[in-house]
Amino acid sequence: QRWLAAADPRQLPPTIEELSALPGAVQALAPAARSLRLGRHAERLLHFALEHGDGIELVASNLPVRRHGAHGVQTLGELDFVWRESAGSSGGAGNTAGAGQLVHWEMAAKFYLLVEPGGDASEASPAERTAWLQAFVGPNLVDRLGDKLSHIVRRQLPLSRTPEAEALLGGRVDRSEIYLLGWLFYRDGRMPAGLDALGLNPAHLRGWWSTLEQWAQRVALGSSESSTAATPVRWHRLPRARWLSPALVPEHDTEPFETLRDALAARFAEPHRDLAWRRESPVMICEMEPAGASAPGWWRERSRGFVVPPGWEERARQRIAQPPR
Repeated sequence: QRWLAAADPRQLPPTIEELSALPGAVQALAPAARSLRLGRHAERLLHFALEHGDGIELVASNLPVRRHGAHGVQTLGELDFVWRESAGSSGGAGNTAGAGQLVHWEMAAKFYLLVEPGGDASEASPAERTAWLQAFVGPNLVDRLGDKLSHIVRRQLPLSRTPEAEALLGGRVDRSEIYLLGWLFYRDGRMPAGLDALGLNPAHLRGWWSTLEQWAQRVALGSSESSTAATPVRWHRLPRARWLSPALVPEHDTEPFETLRDALAARFAEPHRDLAWRRESPVMICEMEPAGASAPGWWRERSRGFVVPPGWEERARQRIAQPPR
């Protein structure tokens, strides 16, 4: 499958810009608070888009599916989103005549770094393709892209086909799909050839990851992701709560390369055992450029990536080698 690669733009929810003038938009579209999980913030944004999308009826969101048995009530899971296309669309067998299709979406917002397993993805066998998907790991090494896709396909998508879900929805869904968004990050910004064989959208959002030394060397050589001698560059540490959006910040929230380099070096050398998480966690940073004459004093994102601490790649390879869940 190729996630949204061939999606009809007429069937997609409106953009954030189109939605921003609607009632309730300020609260729904505001950046996530530190206490709000990134995935929950993404769900909130998609909920708002589906709720206000033309030709879309949001039927349910975060709908718990439960089974009543002799030993009590068992929660089977939760349907992220169920929505119906506008009347007049071709309906499935489970819907009344004239009604649009009933669609079930399981949503995930993820950020994965590729630690290349070697070889050519386009020539990979099915087992090797699984290994490639497992080689996309989260920055804190908790999850892998392969595991996430497998869990959604095997456990979450079939949930809408259960009798309990059909009873809640008043019929069968016509399509169950993954709505997967986020970024993929490649070593020093070099994306391997042949990744489309894995089902990745060729237009997916992408960034880079580097060690502190490699990042510093690239900047010193003038080879940061998209820098030119004519454009000044500053840097911004992007808080996790704002990973979903392009960075746009005032100049006082940016810093020069030397300041950021020294701060990251100190962080990765953190001596206190209680702060080991700081020492071992990659840091998301953005390469920034002036936002232009229309926004004087503001800087906008030009590229983004993770600077990883010493030993991170070795730990990542150990995580990748673990059996699929």
